Amino acid sequence: MLSEGLPPAVSARRRSIVQNAAVVTRKGGIFIGLIAAAAAMALPVASASAATGPPTLELNGPKDPGLLDKVTAAGSLPGATAGEQVTVTVAASGRTVEKKQVGVGGDGSFSFPFVVGSCCAYEVTATSGGQSSQPQRFAVRVPKRLSKGAISHLYNQSLVDEGYYTGGHVSGKYNHGSQLATLAFRKVNNMARNYQYKPVIFEKLLQGKGGFQPRYHSGHHVEVDISRQVMALVNGDDVVATFHVSTGKPSTPTVRGTFHFYRKDAGYNSEGMYYSVYFIRGYATHGFNPVPMHEAASHGCVRNPIPFSTYIYNWINLGDAIHIYL
Repeated sequence: MLSEGLPPAVSARRRSIVQNAAVVTRKGGIFIGLIAAAAAMALPVASASAATGPPTLELNGPKDPGLLDKVTAAGSLPGATAGEQVTVTVAASGRTVEKKQVGVGGDGSFSFPFVVGSCCAYEVTATSGGQSSQPQRFAVRVPKRLSKGAISHLYNQSLVDEGYYTGGHVSGKYNHGSQLATLAFRKVNNMARNYQYKPVIFEKLLQGKGGFQPRYHSGHHVEVDISRQVMALVNGDDVVATFHVSTGKPSTPTVRGTFHFYRKDAGYNSEGMYYSVYFIRGYATHGFNPVPMHEAASHGCVRNPIPFSTYIYNWINLGDAIHIYL
């Protein structure tokens, strides 16, 4: 039997084909019946893209693109019809920074504009139907110095994106908040402890590198790394803000371990401590002048920069944990 050994759906179709062929044979002869059967057995062919090759791609914009320059990835998809799509991928130093499906026009052309906001080795490709264009590449250099304007704003925003606090407002200037955040970055990354901007700092920030890596990953808590003299406000896995601090000097060291905040004192007290949050006995994190860049200098407390003290004070909830370690 013709349908023997075939799946039920196929067998039913084959039986129908045979029956149709038999009817046609009776009416018009064997030859016509066989033609009808062959036509009925032909399976429908799925529609496919009209494209006949990989996309072409070129970059339109400045000859040597720099930070915040606008570049357009443009090309065509050979043989394509309107409505087909091309995926444009923009990567910087191996990290995807833009990826978007772009519609193809009636003539097969497409374009995708993007702003250069990362570093340092860019590669742009267009892909359709498993076929990719030749990659287009260019290199981006960061400035040796910062001046007022959009580039400084990008630097400050990059600090914030990596969990460094600059003062709540992202400025277009390299101001005192930028300096304090830069110092915290330097401490976290074991660089010289000063306020100085360096291109390598900007490069790391633009590549999503250099942020504080917490040791604890649960709840709303604070971490203090005595060896690097930094403090981080952490919510679960998210580093909200990182600060440069000064902990207890060798003769009056800061206690180590896990404690919980139990008292808040707003404003200054008689010891010059500003917006204090206590975690055990008389130990607190608080604003103080000075907060030395290079060394531990307190009587055991965790000194933080006065301009950031109210933010820290308001962020901490009574009962939150503080983890202090080397």
